[in-house]
Amino acid sequence: MNLSDLETPQIIEELSFSEIINQMKDRFVEINSEFTAYLESDPIIKLLEVAAYRELLLRQRINQVAKSNLLAFATGSDLDNLAVLYGIERKENETDDELRKRTQAKIEGWSTAGSKAAYIFHALNADTRVKEANADSPEPGLVRISILSKENNGMVSDALLESVNSYMQRDDIRMLTDTVQVIPCNLIDVDVRAKITLMSSTPIEFLSTIKTSFRKAFAKIASMGVSISRSWIISNLFLDGVKDVQLLSPISDVEVMETECARLLELELTIC
Repeated sequence: MNLSDLETPQIIEELSFSEIINQMKDRFVEINSEFTAYLESDPIIKLLEVAAYRELLLRQRINQVAKSNLLAFATGSDLDNLAVLYGIERKENETDDELRKRTQAKIEGWSTAGSKAAYIFHALNADTRVKEANADSPEPGLVRISILSKENNGMVSDALLESVNSYMQRDDIRMLTDTVQVIPCNLIDVDVRAKITLMSSTPIEFLSTIKTSFRKAFAKIASMGVSISRSWIISNLFLDGVKDVQLLSPISDVEVMETECARLLELELTIC
C-alpha cells in the first residue's frame, strides 16, 4: 500500500482561525447579553482574538503530536523513534521517505517467511546506495529482486549489484527453497520535447524556471512501477505564466512495469 494514498485520519483536525474566533464571539455574546459594542476595535474583541490565536496554536500542536505517531506523517526524530519500535534505525544520509519505505516493508514482511515485502525490506536494507527495490517470481522457486540506485541517475553499478546479491544470499534472509537473483531495475528513458507559449506578460527567462520545476517534479514521481502519462507531463509544464503547451515527445503514455523505472534524459523546451 502506498501511504500517500491514505486519507487524512479523522484525528487530525482541519483548523480555521475565523471559525474559532467566531465561536468565541458567539459564546461571549451568549453569556453577556448586555454586550453590544461588537466592533473590531473593542478591547474585548482584541482579547478574544488573542485567545483564539492561542487556541489555534494549541490545536495545531495536538495535530503535530498525532502525526508524529503515524508512519505516513511522522518526520525527522519523530520518525526515527517510530521506526525503532520495529527494529529499524536510520542509515547515514537516509531521507524520511526512504526510512518510511523501509519501515513499512519490515512491517509487511512479518506476515510470512519469504514474502514479497520481506525480500523488498532486505534489499532496501542491504546497501545505503539502494533507492528502491521490488521482488517478483517469474517461475516457481525463483525470486527476482530488482533494484534501483541512488547514484548514476538510477543505474546500478556492478559493485552495488554484488553487494546486494551477497546480502540476499545470507542463510538468515534467503528461504531455503528459494533461488534469489538480484538484477538491475530496467530504466525506461524518457525524452520530453514541447513547444511553450508564454503569456504576453511572462518574460522569456521564465523558461528556465519551467525546466527546473519539471525536473524536480519528475524526480519526485519517478519510481519503480510508476507510469508517466502525457497529461501529467503537460500539467507539470503548464505553470502560472504559461498560455499553451504543445507536447511533441513522448507521443504516447510511458508504461512502466513493477521492475522498471522511468528516467528523464532530454528536456527540450522551445518558445513559440
